[in-house]
Amino acid sequence: MNLRVGNYEMREYDASAIDLDPRGIVWLWEKPRANASYVIACDPSYGIPSWNRELRTQNDEETDNCGIGVLRIGKPVVQVAEFAAPIDAEDAAAMVNFLGRMYAGNSEEEQAHAIIEVQPGPGLLTQRELINTFGYSNLFMWQHLDQMTIKPTTSYGWYSSRQSRMMLWVRGVRAIKKRECIIRSPWLVEEMSDAVPDAFLNFTARAKWGCHDDRLLYFLMGLWAANEWSWENAPEEAAKPTVVGGADYQALAMTSEEMEDEWNSKFSALSGNG
Repeated sequence: MNLRVGNYEMREYDASAIDLDPRGIVWLWEKPRANASYVIACDPSYGIPSWNRELRTQNDEETDNCGIGVLRIGKPVVQVAEFAAPIDAEDAAAMVNFLGRMYAGNSEEEQAHAIIEVQPGPGLLTQRELINTFGYSNLFMWQHLDQMTIKPTTSYGWYSSRQSRMMLWVRGVRAIKKRECIIRSPWLVEEMSDAVPDAFLNFTARAKWGCHDDRLLYFLMGLWAANEWSWENAPEEAAKPTVVGGADYQALAMTSEEMEDEWNSKFSALSGNG
């Protein structure tokens, strides 16, 4: 099965050449459907410039992978494709573009909805290359997290912070436990089993020493975009912040603008953004 998108072609890999290393291979569990909606998620890495599966070295498995996955939107959300390899952030754009257009489905833009972690890390390079070189425009739009009224921004991509990573894990783990998604990748399952609690980021996890979590992060971001979650429709399990000793605004001579400014300051302090 050969698939082509523009000047890029994906050819079926010779089964006899596949070893125990799954990196650098696009794994497809379901062919694209014209009537379906898809999300493509990417966790870029600094990687190794011009990395190629045919030129692997003994120690390159220690380098973090760029994890890319395609999810079909629905009840449940279904994983349909995956790619992971230690490619650098700019090289990742070509793979996101290829898979995103191949799994365009019923998108009017003829592109799957793409969510890329742009901060921290090198993901902004991936997104800029995706836009400038490939003209990719169907991108996830970020929302403000530290304001009284949560509003979309003109910024694209996923911005990881202590608060946003906590919400990503709380919602993603909840969906997995409730069987609201179908996981096809055995390497993603392996990364899940290798995850250990993160002592710094409450309610989250990270890869244990010597392991990777690149597939796990792309999958959680993909679930977020596929379900159109936002900061406003928080999960039931999430604890709501409370302000101890908060002011009784009805008893104070304050304008609505002053009350909103004070509320935003308190919220920023609670969320760790103050």
